[in-house]
Amino acid sequence: MTTSPNFADVNDGELPKLEPIINALKCEQTGHIMEAILLYEESISKMSQMAEAEPSRRQLCGKYLRMYEARAKQLRDQVKGHLHTSRMLDHITIERGARGRSYQRLFGPYLDDGVREAHLNEPHLTEPPHFRNLINFIEVLVKNCRYLKYIRLTTQPDAVAPTNQLQMLQQIKNDLAGGNIQMNFQMDDSLQDRKIVLSSGVVIKIGRGLHYFEPVAGSYSLGLCDFDFRKCLATEVDIWKCRPFAKRLRNSEEVDYQAAREDRPEPHAYSSD
Repeated sequence: MTTSPNFADVNDGELPKLEPIINALKCEQTGHIMEAILLYEESISKMSQMAEAEPSRRQLCGKYLRMYEARAKQLRDQVKGHLHTSRMLDHITIERGARGRSYQRLFGPYLDDGVREAHLNEPHLTEPPHFRNLINFIEVLVKNCRYLKYIRLTTQPDAVAPTNQLQMLQQIKNDLAGGNIQMNFQMDDSLQDRKIVLSSGVVIKIGRGLHYFEPVAGSYSLGLCDFDFRKCLATEVDIWKCRPFAKRLRNSEEVDYQAAREDRPEPHAYSSD
């Protein structure tokens, strides 16, 4: 069994504090493994840049780089090991023109208190309908997952209006922060894979990603708010299950867990409890 690096290793007075490292350690200690991996990787990138910019610190940076590269690899291998044991739970064929295939209807059964992190790969987030789909999915996710803490979104940068894209994502991030949910987003020019990975071990792959709905006919048409009324485009959905990436809370542990967390002593602020 491996242990996470000690906080003291970061704040020894020799290197400036790197926020991603601090957050990675916190995530790992609280069981948010998927987010910890990405934060370690961000820290490794920043520390490599620091070593290049300040040759006098290259040796010291190298020491920490090796430490955090090893830890990130250990966590990645842990997640890969879980994914390799996954089994298919369901295969859903959505016919063109079908209704009753909202995110809640399709994915609601897999969204519960065991989901503390959600990672979403959605290559296309450039048009207003794309963002409406994203917001509706996030609403479903937050409504069903009381202990959701982290959302990580990866998408392709908008080549035409990158500033508008970033503003929209930042607005969503700020809104979620008001409910004690942290959303981080990153750009990947080569992203093609469309999937949703939940910390409970559920992996959802959708042929069209989130955008499997036909456009709503008008501003006052059914389906504007309730996506079950919307007609769909043809696509395929595969839902897989592996071991959870973090230990699921038992009912007897919930109070102790909440009391131990200074940053979220209770379910997120959007919870009705």
